[in-house]
Amino acid sequence: MHMANELLSLPVAAGTFAIATAGLGLICRKAGRIISTDKLALMGILGAFVFAGQMVNFQLPGMPGTSGHMVGAVLLTIVLGPHLAAIVMSSVVIVQCLIFQDGGLLALGCNIINMALVPCYIGYFLYRAFTAGRASSLRVYVGTMLACLVSIEAGAILVPVQAALAGVLAVPFSTFLITMVGVHLLVGFVEGMITVAVLGYMRQVRPDIIVDSLPGGARLSRSAVLGTLAAFAIITGAGLSLLASDLPDGLEWSYAERPDQPGFEPAVANADSTIAAVDRFQSKYSPLPDYSVRTSQFGELPHEAAEVSTGWTSFAGVLGSAITMALIWLTARILRKKRSSVA
Repeated sequence: MHMANELLSLPVAAGTFAIATAGLGLICRKAGRIISTDKLALMGILGAFVFAGQMVNFQLPGMPGTSGHMVGAVLLTIVLGPHLAAIVMSSVVIVQCLIFQDGGLLALGCNIINMALVPCYIGYFLYRAFTAGRASSLRVYVGTMLACLVSIEAGAILVPVQAALAGVLAVPFSTFLITMVGVHLLVGFVEGMITVAVLGYMRQVRPDIIVDSLPGGARLSRSAVLGTLAAFAIITGAGLSLLASDLPDGLEWSYAERPDQPGFEPAVANADSTIAAVDRFQSKYSPLPDYSVRTSQFGELPHEAAEVSTGWTSFAGVLGSAITMALIWLTARILRKKRSSVA
């Protein structure tokens, strides 16, 4: 659900970036008080896992022309709490944009809002409201599924709103909105299943690792659980990413291309030369565009589409996970240091 530059105008891009920056600033002030050594390790490893998980696009059930991928915001917010989850999720989005050209540079603010800030806090509120009181297994899993569905839909709804504010829609707003809601209902359902599976594992082996501990007893040490999560991230990034569908994701299918409908006309028209210039800039300087090797020198436009080899995909998955982990750890350490100096 990463928005591209063409979905925005410069004023909307600047406004959403300012909102995202201000929101993250407030969150970082709160997060600095709650980051412990144990949380630091868990934040980095979960960030790596979410980055790798987002590389695995799966064909949506009943829709042969489109695919989806997990977002991971609800998983992060249930395990870490909303403040730390928002920082981790934002780090994932930033690495995807700056290193792999996944999401437009001008759309970075929108993508942080739509995929990190809104899903983390809406997801946490719904999950906590549903599991308040006696957090039975059924309540936990149903609450998780509900939080995934609603948080994914909330982010999906914001995309047509932002595109409409930018004035780039070539179709009625209601058409784009209904399409986005329908497609991402399926994405949210699959996301819920994945999140339930991961939480089910954590509940069986170390439920107290979660910020609001789940019922159950510890069967593995904390370091063993962190090790298995790190292994899951490597396996997902290096292995499962090779099985990813090459069909357009739900957002791309909604407005840009539909392989199952050859006569489809794009739902967005953006003739802004500045937007096009930013696209060219991003193509020139993205180290691994579309998780593949560059086909041109750094600073030059690619001459042709890259052929994504299995080796490069695996490399991108592992490298991206490592960079995400490093960014999260660096951010968390800076926040902890600031907290110590203030104290």
